[in-house]
Amino acid sequence: MEQLEDIRRKALELFERKKYTLRKHTMGRMSQRGIYLNDIKLVLLHGSFYNKEVDSFGDIRYAMRGWDHNREDIRVVFVIKENLIIITVIREEENV
Repeated sequence: MEQLEDIRRKALELFERKKYTLRKHTMGRMSQRGIYLNDIKLVLLHGSFYNKEVDSFGDIRYAMRGWDHNREDIRVVFVIKENLIIITVIREEENV
């Protein structure tokens, strides 16, 4: 079983190599919320894991909490396959 720090390193490596997928809905919501790609990197670098679950497709979905460029709390939810699939990025005060 992979340790969470291994997951963090792999997610960050994929992100830095631009091997990630943002769903159209995710990009639109990030724009509405004033969240940028660099904010995702901040969470991957400095955030903490708070949830791990198996989704309806059988993939492990990870959730991390961290902060954005304004030091506001955000959450990033992602899956790792052959690339990093970013499912959602949301401000902490919002409910998912």
